[in-house]
Formats: sequence, C-alpha cells, structure tokens
Amino acid sequence: MVEPTAQPGTDADRFWQFALAVYLPQEGRALFLRLQDEGGLDVPLALFCLWCGAETLCLSEPAMRQAIAFSAAWRRERVEPLRALRRTWKQVPGSLPAHLSEAARQRVAQAEQAVERLQMDHLVTLREGVSGGLGAAADNLALYCQLAPLSPDRGDLARLAHLSATAIARDQ
Repeated sequence: MVEPTAQPGTDADRFWQFALAVYLPQEGRALFLRLQDEGGLDVPLALFCLWCGAETLCLSEPAMRQAIAFSAAWRRERVEPLRALRRTWKQVPGSLPAHLSEAARQRVAQAEQAVERLQMDHLVTLREGVSGGLGAAADNLALYCQLAPLSPDRGDLARLAHLSATAIARDQ
C-alpha cells in the first residue's frame, strides 16, 4: 500500500485510515475489485461515499456530480493507463529475467496506488452535504450509482455499507 501523504488528524488522513480499514480485509478487497472489474465501480469514489456516510454526511447532488466528473477524468487519464500496464505486464516476453520483470511490475502497481491516493486526497475537498444519520453511507452509494450511472446488485451495495460499519466498530 502507498504510504500516507496527509498530515495526521486531517480529513485526508482520516479518510485514508478509514479506507485502509474497509478495503484491506480480504472480504472488502475482493468485493471492491469485483465491482470495479464487473461493473465499473470507482473504488476510491465508493470509499469516499462510505467515509462521508461513516461521518454521517449525506453528500449533496452537486458535490457528488463533481466527485464523479473528477474521478472519471482522473481514472481515464491516470489510473487506467497504469492499471492496463500492470495487468498486461504479466505476459512479458520469456527472455526477460522474471524477478526483474516482477519488480518493475510492482513499481507500476505502486504508481497506480499513489495516483489513486491523490484522487482520494482531492475527493476530500469536495465533501459537502447535510447530516444524514446511520443510513448516510448507503444513501451516498445509491446517489453515486444513480448519477454515474452504475447498476450493481443492491446486495453488494449493502455489503459495502456493512463493511464500512464493521470497520468503524473495530476502530472504536
């Protein structure tokens, strides 16, 4: 994982710590990656939705539209080229030393993670909405899916919200 860049105690740092707690457990990572690969979910943006919800903030529609527009451009211009390079790197010509090739692929993976971390740092600046209570995470995900538009299984969205609640409970 990419090392934190935000100052401890800032919103960006709190978001990063939350994202690690939700994403790193195997169940979280597997679900996020499946939804990304099968349905186009932007993982940093989904984590942003969950984090805002964990802080009982329902994102406003204008804030969500800004987050979606920024994330779509960021993903297209920065994340996807690195992800494609990393994924295709496994099929390297046989004459290259495997250990050197894998080390280079890992550096590409680190660059991809660093770019996603920068996306997350920017998303924090778009945080705007109203107090939403316990259902805010699910509401944020629903708004994201409506505006993006994405149509993941509702059960998967409920599992994401549950992972968020579980991570919060572990930290308390």
